[in-house]
Amino acid sequence: MNAVVLDEWGGDLEVREVPRPEPDPGEVLVDVRACGVTRTIENAIQGGLSDDPGFTPRIPGHEFAGVVEATGDGVTDHEPGDRVVSYFYLTCGTCERCLRGDTNQCVNFGGWFGVQRDGAYAEYATIPESNLLALPEGATFAEGAVAADGLATPLHVCERTGVSDDDTVLVLGAAGRIGVHLSQLAANRGAHVLAADVDDARLAHVDDLTPDAVTPIDARGDDFAERARDATPFGDGPTVAVDTVGDLDTLRDAWDALAMGGDLVTLTTHHERSFAPLLKEFVVKEASVVGSRYATKDEVSRAARLLADGRVTADYTDTVGLDEVPETHERIRNGETFGMTVLEP
Repeated sequence: MNAVVLDEWGGDLEVREVPRPEPDPGEVLVDVRACGVTRTIENAIQGGLSDDPGFTPRIPGHEFAGVVEATGDGVTDHEPGDRVVSYFYLTCGTCERCLRGDTNQCVNFGGWFGVQRDGAYAEYATIPESNLLALPEGATFAEGAVAADGLATPLHVCERTGVSDDDTVLVLGAAGRIGVHLSQLAANRGAHVLAADVDDARLAHVDDLTPDAVTPIDARGDDFAERARDATPFGDGPTVAVDTVGDLDTLRDAWDALAMGGDLVTLTTHHERSFAPLLKEFVVKEASVVGSRYATKDEVSRAARLLADGRVTADYTDTVGLDEVPETHERIRNGETFGMTVLEP
């Protein structure tokens, strides 16, 4: 089969022919129909999740949907022909966190699909049965790829912060796949949303894909914090600010704009960056910096249902073949993309 292969972390992607994998006991072979080509995967390619050379060469890609082709011994819940969507984290399924449903907090965490084991930038992929969820009828394979991370992650953010009709949510990097879907979800929950980005085309993209409760706002300029506060209904600032970018200057602006008692949510994994307001600032406005870690399996399933019944619009801007994946990652590195590109092998 054909696949996109990374020989070393931080290296170049190459499309080549590799043996089609066979499922081991407890694993499923999936015919990959759609896989997101995203900034999260670019971060993994650069060694942002693990840079252990023992994990390369590696086929990246984790945000995928497809059809079960074959099953290994011991697989009980899936059979050939099933439509499925993937779960990113390799979890144990037996610890206290997994058993209560908080699979994103697994204490025996085994790493990431597409990092510790080969992923879905390929025609076929093998994956533990426990990492597969049903793709609902009514959802396309591309929508399943969106649900796997691009919608499940913002759904988890909304759950973490309890976004409701009492909130104004500031989204930093709103034109990305996380930002657009978060803006839609927060608006659907009744919140007013300020969707911030740094380019006119990106802001127009957000405006096209979000409801009237979402207000695009230009994040450029030294007065961004002031403008963000002024744009809230009562001028007291956003109650939730979500960073999808990791830019320290914009993070500081979002913190400064935050309302009394607000939450600044970070979900980026830029290991070399640190953001730390003075301790007294936490007290003065009783604000919090909140980490949000991917999503639970239940949230991935819920995300797929939201797309299947049309309550959320999937944001993907184009589709590509395997040969176009290396070039797409180059564009991601250069900041030339927004929305989400979907690989259809």
